[in-house]
Amino acid sequence: MADDEALVDDGYEQVRPYALVLGRVTPSQQLDRASMVKAHPNLPSEPLQAHYASAFELCRAGAVSVAEVTAKLEQPLQIVKIWLSDLLDDGYLTNAAPDTWGAEAATDPHLLGAVLAGLHRL
Repeated sequence: MADDEALVDDGYEQVRPYALVLGRVTPSQQLDRASMVKAHPNLPSEPLQAHYASAFELCRAGAVSVAEVTAKLEQPLQIVKIWLSDLLDDGYLTNAAPDTWGAEAATDPHLLGAVLAGLHRL
């Protein structure tokens, strides 16, 4: 799909954001304001609704935080989290900062000591 305009399905009029999520209040993915997401390099095979296309477009340049997407779209945080969750579920986005530390890092005395030393230097 070479034309970015084909990303948008114009069949939706201006409606309240909560109507666009069908009244859902909880995203399917665990996202907070600092969560980072990025778009897969492949464009969607089917046109997206305008609100999804706007969120997807913001993620195409690289990893962005949920807070940044929320601010740029000027929508409520919970709504944007649901939109981004939907895009993650559909495979259009991916988590940009996967948890590679694992649970053992939280109890590693060397790591905790280094963090404490850094805090003392502040």
